[in-house]
Amino acid sequence: MQVTSHVVNRFDTGVVLDVNADGLPVRAYVAISAPDPEAVTAFVPPEQFESGASLHVAAISTADEASATLEDVLFNMEADDAVAFLCADPESWLATLEQLGYDPDSDSSPLE
Repeated sequence: MQVTSHVVNRFDTGVVLDVNADGLPVRAYVAISAPDPEAVTAFVPPEQFESGASLHVAAISTADEASATLEDVLFNMEADDAVAFLCADPESWLATLEQLGYDPDSDSSPLE
């Protein structure tokens, strides 16, 4: 699967990306966060909930899970949906960004 992305915004614990996965445009919120679906209200803006598009939430507890979780989530998404990845630690966060086609080293990290 061909996945590319670019930064839209940053927040205290992560980054917002516009992602294109094999022609499917989606928004991704990638945060270091506990695996609590309620946590998304801290960084996903209210407009995302009101837009009518679906918001998917996925927890990634290890870097090794990033690829399979991303593939599963993208398989179930429609164009213009959004996904919040709740990553357990910096390693899983970086692995998720890598799978989304974003290299945080090419830009300033949102966690610095």
